[in-house]
Formats: sequence, structure tokens, C-alpha cells
Amino acid sequence: MIPAFSHRVAARLPVFYGYVMIPVAMLLQIATSPGQTFAISAFTPHLRTAIALSDSQLSLAYMLGTLLAAFPLMLVGPLSDRYGLQRISFVTVCMLAAACFFASRVTDFYSLLAAFFLLRFLGQGSLSLLSGNAISMWFRDRIGRVSAVMSVGTAVAFAWIPQWIHSCIAMTGWRGTFQWLSIIVAVTMLPMVVFLFCNRPEDIGQTVDGTGKSKSEQETDTSLPTPPCMNLRQAIRCRAFPILAGCNTVWAMAGTGIVFYLFTLCDDLGFTASVPTSLFKTLGLTMLATQLVGGVLADFLPLNRLLAIGTIMISAGLWAVAFGQTETALHSFAASFGAGQGMLLAVGNVIWVRYFGRTHLGSIRGTVWCCTVAGSGCGPLFMGVARDFHGNFDPALYFFLGLMTFLSVLAFLATSPSRAE
Repeated sequence: MIPAFSHRVAARLPVFYGYVMIPVAMLLQIATSPGQTFAISAFTPHLRTAIALSDSQLSLAYMLGTLLAAFPLMLVGPLSDRYGLQRISFVTVCMLAAACFFASRVTDFYSLLAAFFLLRFLGQGSLSLLSGNAISMWFRDRIGRVSAVMSVGTAVAFAWIPQWIHSCIAMTGWRGTFQWLSIIVAVTMLPMVVFLFCNRPEDIGQTVDGTGKSKSEQETDTSLPTPPCMNLRQAIRCRAFPILAGCNTVWAMAGTGIVFYLFTLCDDLGFTASVPTSLFKTLGLTMLATQLVGGVLADFLPLNRLLAIGTIMISAGLWAVAFGQTETALHSFAASFGAGQGMLLAVGNVIWVRYFGRTHLGSIRGTVWCCTVAGSGCGPLFMGVARDFHGNFDPALYFFLGLMTFLSVLAFLATSPSRAE
């Protein structure tokens, strides 16, 4: 019954409905914020104090919750392939709103672990995967430029939501802030998913990219490249797959670890809370700039080269935070890491559908996203253990830098499976 509402809306519009799906997917991406590390990081000092946890215990709860979230996440892609992105998105938004309310009621390590599991599985994992796949259903030849437009939403969330949460906590407390997040997610997202979300152009008589050509005409048009169609088993055998999975996993590990402890890192260096909030703005704005540029370039340049550029910029950012102890060094980290993250996001929005096709996209991206979520769970634990046993975060930062530097070399080998390997 749910798709019927959006199909009626889509049928009345005289334009390609993919242009409506762009802001829909953008808002869904913003709605993942309660499960994203940049939002949770604003809660970490208050959670540690309220529940009386050490850094290792707090990061352990986050790691376990994230790792546990990776397992059911493997089912989200296949379920969306079977039942449609809209239905699974509707259920996910409902559950994410409930998870935010549950997070406001945590009282000990185990309830916090459950809250982290729900927020990471539903927000950072499921809804991120669904919003990314939604655009891949509607665009192929222009997906890079479309993804660049979508980057505005991600950058806005990254730049301003941590500051909003920090201010809201000061006014209503951390429990009240989680309750407000629950209300905002439900009130804003559920009507949009019911009335505006459409799974794919074929459902309403349109075609990918709005070309106006039927499926058979697109298949026989020799001016267009033949789209790939791989299943998960075939994709795994391609050289590019483990390289892409590794880049995503280590990037998530390093980024999540640093962002999770960014307020603590700045406090250890003697900076006020205004410094990490300004760093989030630098991260968000540089991410926006390179995602806009990278999204356009992804339609014209080899994707493996853009992937390498992104990993090199992330490595430069990790070097700055590992060896710099000044506010200038931290802003250099934010600028370089944000730029690299923007480039990887731009490439990621394009490369999966270009390399492996749309038919089994949910299963393929779901598997990689499972690895990404697992990596993001390990990052904060490495950071917390390093601080508890070494007195600072340096050992974890050196570890992240070594892994990402190695992957920046391998990234050049992540060529399209259509080429001879």
C-alpha cells in the first residue's frame, strides 16, 4: 500500500521524477545523523560522566554496538532488492526514531551498548545505504553530478548538527536532546517517505536518467556503454572489490575514531569546546567543496585515480593530527581529511553502480557497508585504549596513518572490472 501514494504523486508530475528523488535522498542522508559519529561525539563527554565509564569502556560499548550492527546490516541490501527501497526506508525511519528515544533512557553500560547498536545499525548503516542506493536507481550516466548536488546535505549535517546538539544539550540536557532527535526524525521523514519516495523509474513508466528510451532501446543503443550486471559472488572476485572495501573500512575506522573523541582530543590539548565545533565546520565545508568537484569529475575521469587522490588527502590529514599539537594543525587535519572524505564519497556514489551494475546493488553495497560499519566500530576502541594505556591518542593515530598510506598506493589498481585484470 505504501508505494501507491508516491506513485500517484509521481504520475501527476510532467518532469523526470529522479529530480524529486535527489532532495528526498538528501534529506534521508541528513536523517542518518543520530547514528553518525559526528553527532554522537557531542554526547560522549556527558555519557561518560552520567554513566561513570572510562574511555576504554565507552569506546568498547561503541565498538560492540557498531560491530553487532554490521551483522543484520547484511540483510538490509537484499531486503531492499526484494521488497523495494521505499518500504525498507519507512521501517528504518520508524525504528530510528524509536532508537533515539531509547537512547535518552540509558542508565548503564549494557543499555548504552543497546542504544549504540540501534543508532549505528539504523542510522549510520541502514539509512545511509538506502539513501545512497535510491539515487543509484534513478541515475547512471549523470550519477556523479547528481551525487555532487546531494553532497550539500551531507556537508550541512557534518558542519552544523554537532554544534546544534552541543547547544541543545546545554539547554535541555543530553536526554532531552535525544528525545528531540526522535521527534524531528519521525515528523520530518515519515511523511516524505510515504508521499514522495519512489523505488525506481520503471515503476512509474520512466527510464534511468530520464532519457525517454525504453529498456530495449537503451540496450540496443550502441552510443551508450553496456551497463554491467554482476552478482555479489562475481563482484568479490574482481580486483577492485577488496581495494574499495579496504579503503572504505580504514577510512571509516580512522574517521570514526578521531571524530568520536574530537571533543576529548581538543580538551586534552587545552582547547575550549568552540574549537571542535569549528573543526566540524571546516570538515563539512571542505568535504562539500571536494564532493561537488569530485562528483562532476567522476563522470569524466578514471575513478581509480580519484579514489587515490581521496586516500592521499586523508593520509595527509592523519599526518597533521598525528604530528601536530596546535589549533592550526587541527584545522589542517580537518581541511585535508574533509577534502579526502568528500572525494571518497563522490567516488563511492558512482563507482559501485558503474563497476557492478544496479541489479544486485543492494547485496554488493550491503556487504561492503557491513565491513565499513565494522571498521568504524574498531576506530574508537583503538583511540580509547591508546589514551587509557599511553596517556594520549598517538599510537592509534600512527596505526591509522600507516594503513591509509598503504591503501593510497593500492587505490591506483582499483580499475574497472570491464578492463583486463
